[in-house]
Amino acid sequence: MNEFISKHGVRLFAVVAAVTPFLVTRFPDIPWEALAAAAAALLGAGEVAQRHEDSKTSAALQDTSPWDLAEVAQAAVHAFEEKLRKTDQADEPVTD
Repeated sequence: MNEFISKHGVRLFAVVAAVTPFLVTRFPDIPWEALAAAAAALLGAGEVAQRHEDSKTSAALQDTSPWDLAEVAQAAVHAFEEKLRKTDQADEPVTD
């Protein structure tokens, strides 16, 4: 259940936020204090959901991309080929 909430927390928050005005129209005798508390709770839950999504985005951006690893490997191959080319040029006899 916690994993479901972690993956779909923002969607659940959106459902609760959408249902709240419907409840106000359905039950018009709700005191304003309860509405203020519900609004504060929704704002707080929205902030928590935003921070959770930001942390997931930050974690995803800190992962190393496979393309970065491929670039490092390609640079190593290029350096090896340059070294081979220089040794091949040094081994060739000089002809005038």
